[in-house]
Amino acid sequence: MYLRELSWGGVFFSPMLFYTFISLVLAAVIRALVHKSPFGRLIWQEAWFDVALFVCLLAGVTYVAGTYQW
Repeated sequence: MYLRELSWGGVFFSPMLFYTFISLVLAAVIRALVHKSPFGRLIWQEAWFDVALFVCLLAGVTYVAGTYQW
């Protein structure tokens, strides 16, 4: 995996900052879709579901972004 910081206007940003933002957006979209579907009522602890969804998405985004050399 090849990760390096990104420079924007002379300020260095960690790639995890961008991966976190992408994961939050994806989690919000998926959460809205799941909660509007019939499967939404099967979720027992919504907060734990949201955290687990975010962590899984963050791991996936980090893996996919680390696989490709930008």
